[in-house]
Amino acid sequence: MRNILENMDSCVGCSACAQRCPRQCISMVPDDEGFLIPLIDEKRCNDCGLCKKVCPVLNTDGNNPGDAGQAGYPKAWAAWSTDDGIRLNSSSGGLFSMFAESCLLRGGTVFGAAFDKDFMVRHTGISKLSDLDSLRRSKYVQSDISQCYREAEKRLKEHRPVLFSGTGCQIAGLMSFLGKPYPELLTIDVVCYGVPSPKVWSLYLDDMKKRYKGDIASISFRDKKNGWKNYCMYIGFQNGRFYRRTAVKDTFFIGFGKNLLSRKSCYSCHFRHPRSQADLTLADFWGAERLKGIDTLDNKGVSLVIANTPKGQATLDSIREKCYLMETSFREAALGNPRVTESAPMPRSRALFFDDLIRGMRFSSLRRKYMNPFVQTLKLSAKRIAGPRFIERLKKLKRV
Repeated sequence: MRNILENMDSCVGCSACAQRCPRQCISMVPDDEGFLIPLIDEKRCNDCGLCKKVCPVLNTDGNNPGDAGQAGYPKAWAAWSTDDGIRLNSSSGGLFSMFAESCLLRGGTVFGAAFDKDFMVRHTGISKLSDLDSLRRSKYVQSDISQCYREAEKRLKEHRPVLFSGTGCQIAGLMSFLGKPYPELLTIDVVCYGVPSPKVWSLYLDDMKKRYKGDIASISFRDKKNGWKNYCMYIGFQNGRFYRRTAVKDTFFIGFGKNLLSRKSCYSCHFRHPRSQADLTLADFWGAERLKGIDTLDNKGVSLVIANTPKGQATLDSIREKCYLMETSFREAALGNPRVTESAPMPRSRALFFDDLIRGMRFSSLRRKYMNPFVQTLKLSAKRIAGPRFIERLKKLKRV
């Protein structure tokens, strides 16, 4: 078995290579950190080179649609669905649901991230409105694309509408896999902080099942019971018990927020703006209250929508009657969400965390050492009381 890339730390795990290989000699297997990587069976490989031709990492020029707005930046909007049912059942403003519904009503297929029966995250395609809820809401784990690129290509060749949503690298993988534009294809990428390890997610779920003595019935990373700005991790169990914690107090979210859990390639992502290859980009519009005419007091969620291409613009125009839209500058939109254009830095403790994980440290010990809610609460309290200078001194002392 051999690798496709000389430096596998740059692999994004999109699986475009595995799905394009005509001899099916590439397998996506988890590495020690739990992220899927491609491995080539040399006995079956004939060195056709297609795997490298479709690798988005080796072809990172991307398309820079830009030029739709001032100073070469694409247009951006603060937006939300006027249907409160859609909005409250979405992570932010409900725009994805509206785009997906439009595709499904035209007989199309929508691809996105969903939970499987074990609550691992996998990409899947749906063709019925009744299945749309499975694709709603953020899922902060790298999804397994499986064969979705192939399935999307099949439908596109049949001239059927396809909406494909995913992270920037997943959309780049799809476009490299397809190799040419399709008029029936709409792509949407989500502004991504970094994709956490499925292995860590699985250990977190096992830990929760032990603590609550039951199997899991439902999960929401962005439960809005306390509002959009104070979202919670919610886990419902089959025994009737449930877990709900704000992001600053939940173990998994603390690790995610400290940027401990992301894939190595996420720290130098090649697929953020201005290299997004999607027609539309979606995110939370943090800081929307700065805009004149925007009232976020209802705390139900505001989406950031960026139209990167004329197709994306036309799609957004087609749903104007069903949503609230306020145009703003790209720079204003990115001000409250730096991950639109910049990768989060890799903390020193990431290597230590995964070293401990690979050596077999129990999740309960990892939780106490790296994702302790009590320590996180102390840091937040210190920040409020003593200000940023104290926190900087604390970081230097703790080296975390």
